[in-house]
Amino acid sequence: MNGIAVSPAMLILKGIPEGFIIAWGIHILTDTKPDWKRYLLLSAMYILITYLVRFLPITLGINTVLSPFVLIFSYQLVYRADLNKMIRAMIASIIILVCNALSEVFNMALLSVIFGSEKADVLAWNTEKFSDAIYSLPSTILMALITLSGYFILKKVRQNDNARKRVNEDGKTGQETRR
Repeated sequence: MNGIAVSPAMLILKGIPEGFIIAWGIHILTDTKPDWKRYLLLSAMYILITYLVRFLPITLGINTVLSPFVLIFSYQLVYRADLNKMIRAMIASIIILVCNALSEVFNMALLSVIFGSEKADVLAWNTEKFSDAIYSLPSTILMALITLSGYFILKKVRQNDNARKRVNEDGKTGQETRR
């Protein structure tokens, strides 16, 4: 196994839940209504391809750079999106990558506060894969919370935009009247 390959424990405890969260995130940011079959297919494709990429002879970090491309590619294969949706998917994948990176940094900071920086480093690069997966769970939970927050914020913003558009279409506001 190379240096960035993922153990089965890490895949089950972190990779699969994170893949579902990321697939949900791209649905939210592209304003794509999730069809369960397509959502599951997108999640499965993303999880599988991301897992397999980590077995390539690449250095740590390259897999992170490839991750948005995998997400965009998977999204396009599943939804056959038009250009507008694809541009949204590209932007969404970068936003998701940044949020994921922030959640990982938060996880390391949390481990450093709780255990000290040296012990946190040991825990993050632990050779026992099950405990490594357990110590990485806060980042997955934070990513889920960020995604959930984004869902509610964007839902509220879109409701306000729709209400504003309805008012403008009714001619009650936003139009000048002449006498």
